[in-house]
Amino acid sequence: MAALRDITSNSIQFLRVFFPFVLLAHHLKHNLLGFFYWVFFFLLISDKVGVGFGLSYLFLSPEYQGDTSFFSFLLIGFAFGGLTMAFHSYSYMRLASRFPFLAMVNKPFVRFCINNSIIPTAFIVFFIIRVVRFQRMEEFESWLNVFLFVFGFLVGFFLFVGVALLYFFPINKNLFELKRYDEDKSVRTVRWMRFGKRNRIRVKGTNRQRLYWYIGRGLRVQQCRSTKHYAQSLLQSVFDQNRISTTVFEITTILTFILIGLFGGKTFLDVPAGVSVVLLMTIILMLLSALLSWLRVWAYPVLILCFLLMNYLSKTVDLFKFQTQAYGLSYDRPAVYSDSTIYEMSKNGKVRADDYNNYISYLENWKKQTGEEKPLLVVVNTSGGGSRSASWVFQVLRVCDSISNFKSSKHIAMITGASGGTVGASYYRSLLLENYQTKKVKFNDKKYFEEISQDLLNKLSFAASTNDLFFRYQSSFEDSEYSYDRAMAFESDLNENTGQRLNKPLRYYRAFEKKGIIPNLILTPTVVNDARRIMISSLGLSFLMDSASPAPETNRVQENIDIHLLLKNQHSQKLRLSSALRMNASFPYVLPMTSLPTVPEIQVMDAGARDNFGTKITIQWLMRLESWISKNTSGVVILQIRDNKRIMYNEQTHPFGLFDKFTAPVSNVFTNFPRIQDYDQDELLRVITDKYRVPIQTINMNLRELQKDRISLSWHLTKHEKLKVLAAIKRSSNVKEFEKYRKLLN
Repeated sequence: MAALRDITSNSIQFLRVFFPFVLLAHHLKHNLLGFFYWVFFFLLISDKVGVGFGLSYLFLSPEYQGDTSFFSFLLIGFAFGGLTMAFHSYSYMRLASRFPFLAMVNKPFVRFCINNSIIPTAFIVFFIIRVVRFQRMEEFESWLNVFLFVFGFLVGFFLFVGVALLYFFPINKNLFELKRYDEDKSVRTVRWMRFGKRNRIRVKGTNRQRLYWYIGRGLRVQQCRSTKHYAQSLLQSVFDQNRISTTVFEITTILTFILIGLFGGKTFLDVPAGVSVVLLMTIILMLLSALLSWLRVWAYPVLILCFLLMNYLSKTVDLFKFQTQAYGLSYDRPAVYSDSTIYEMSKNGKVRADDYNNYISYLENWKKQTGEEKPLLVVVNTSGGGSRSASWVFQVLRVCDSISNFKSSKHIAMITGASGGTVGASYYRSLLLENYQTKKVKFNDKKYFEEISQDLLNKLSFAASTNDLFFRYQSSFEDSEYSYDRAMAFESDLNENTGQRLNKPLRYYRAFEKKGIIPNLILTPTVVNDARRIMISSLGLSFLMDSASPAPETNRVQENIDIHLLLKNQHSQKLRLSSALRMNASFPYVLPMTSLPTVPEIQVMDAGARDNFGTKITIQWLMRLESWISKNTSGVVILQIRDNKRIMYNEQTHPFGLFDKFTAPVSNVFTNFPRIQDYDQDELLRVITDKYRVPIQTINMNLRELQKDRISLSWHLTKHEKLKVLAAIKRSSNVKEFEKYRKLLN
């Protein structure tokens, strides 16, 4: 027992003087920010953070140029190499002054990095294990490909670290090298050191210093020497010199990242989205490191002051007014947006009557296209959900046509919804139009599904971490200038993936919709300023504005605003469909809110903020058109294409802990928001179904029915997730709904 106690005591004593473990303890005491970075990425890679959004997929299965490959993992490794060196730089600034013996070792900063590598090394090992498991079990990759992916990651990681060390090796001097440098370059050294002395960081006293064991040359463990015989000013000079070198490296790296943003939108820089996440966090860490090094206790007040100044400039100075715009609209002469102007629009009886008659004309032509005296009228409602909803909606519409010999698309009179669902529906609608024009679209061709499910996140993420933060250059479009940001990057990718089929103005679709060749599409992005909805369609929808003559002094408010009434003089018919879809799918923070040309300026965001399924606008549409529908159709079918079943099978509630009791009142608003909409809209549907003159039936197609059927809410899908989308078509519950729908059409 005594021997065991001695071994334990000696082991504990060794850990207290073994420099890598000492640094680890000091991170917990003095460098929580740097430590938090790695905790965040550990949680991210282990699916403890962002699991619903599939954030870990961005790192475990990154895509570059459309493929997961050696090069995509090389870029991820390069990014983590940058984060590692940023962590070492920040840690050196925060901790090195506490260990004066570093001034005497060969290449002090490099030695510090090696001894400071416990956390990065643990992360690399953990990351590689996760990559191997994910690629084998989720992506079904061969061992050869998995080996290439891991090798690519390591090559990228050590490439950045190697380049950084090549910079530090020649200029990274210890006490003895600096003294020799002083003798040869005395004048230059005085100026250099004077710059460092203005920002002195006090080195701790060395009278009762501890002698540490550290990893030295050749990765050998050796004991440091005492520094009590050296003047504190000499030790400080070494730290100052290395601190300045580290700051120069950080600033150079930050400027390089900013300059790369000037090439935003270039294909070769469409780096994996995971790279952009790491890049952004690396820039923040390096900025903090440089500011804390030179401003010390003033760093945070200066940061707050800069933030307040930027906020002020963004409101008052045109140069800093970063707007996300809708392409095709004119921003030269903004329209007036106020309760009184909206009231005037709503009571314009002539415009409402003209829009209503034009819409009835469209429905008459739609009826002729069906070839039936009283056809079944189908309304498609799509839910939000990023790429999973876009690909799911597309696939459901394709199968509906396949099982009905294309009767389904002829019977669809209106499409509405939110976010990714409307993107998928619009893409399918564009293929219907293309087939009408060329007769060459093969709807069973897998390439169309691949196009709508392609990555939309990489270019968006890169623009968010470079252009959105630092520099937005102007891009020309039809004689107008718009800022390049993540919205333009997203739209550019969407149009490229879908063969430019959605990159057309609303007026292009107007003639085809009026003839009943393609269904009418209604988008309803939410106005952030007052929670109203902007109705976007190629046809005028003023007859759907809530009241013909509401008095402005009453409590009744016009909820829906027709974009062609509001922005008629701002060329609303020139608005690109891709921009309208992007506004309808602006999930908070992923895509920016869009500014419309109004005074005061209004911002619009995802339609899902008000109605994630399009149910409410559908009910209003049915009520306004009830007279025509009851006389000319045999009934209405609402085809709901949802990314999630209302209530998942085997869904369980969990007991509340102490922490849950604090967070639940807030988290309830977000987690149950779609379900609250479901409850309210189901009640509205029941009311209208009971009173409507023709029967209304609902068909539900659900992508996910089990809680464990994980498909990330993102603009990026893995190969396995795409297979899950395709497989959901064959689920027994969906097969029954398809059969029910087919019988209704017949």
